[in-house]
Amino acid sequence: MSRKGFSLIEVVLAIGIFLVTVLALVGLLGPTLQSIDEVEKTDEVASIVNTINAFLQNSYDIAPGASKFDAIYNAVSQDHATLLVFRAYGANDLISLKIGFVAETSAAAQVSVADIYSGSNMLAAGTIYRAVLTPSSVNPTAEMTDAGVGNFPRYKMNASTPAAYPEGSFAMEVRIFAEDPSLNFNVVSNLNTLSTEEPIFTYNTAIVR
Repeated sequence: MSRKGFSLIEVVLAIGIFLVTVLALVGLLGPTLQSIDEVEKTDEVASIVNTINAFLQNSYDIAPGASKFDAIYNAVSQDHATLLVFRAYGANDLISLKIGFVAETSAAAQVSVADIYSGSNMLAAGTIYRAVLTPSSVNPTAEMTDAGVGNFPRYKMNASTPAAYPEGSFAMEVRIFAEDPSLNFNVVSNLNTLSTEEPIFTYNTAIVR
């Protein structure tokens, strides 16, 4: 009585086909994970941009009881201003979003080293996003001085005060850099260093009187 079954060749072929299939799936896994990482980074940048725009347009703390337009123009027009955006531990280890200028506006709208670390305790929870605001090239050319390509910031407004600036809106270029928190983190932007680095995102925004 003969018994029917798989021959050795058939078993080897089946195993070979299975291994080829597994290798193909593993090969597809890398690009898939990379795509997921890119989507997550894109979503994070979009969230940072929305946070910055909302802060610039809506934050009362930038100039309590005064003109927010004037405060931002004064901070940016002649050089640059720096915004820091990050998540930080607070009371009861609750994580909250921090955003503020480094020093250019009212104290209520500022963040400082004390928000990033305290003694040897790191308060920042994750990446710190540094947004450097400079006058944008889309402002009227008659109202600006161009320092030339390669200079950062490149543009400077001719009017040193908001009252002398005739336009109803002021456009700014925003360059966003991602930095790791540390116990020697410097909140002040080093423009010489940043001018040689590639920002993770650059866009233009504007404030209206």
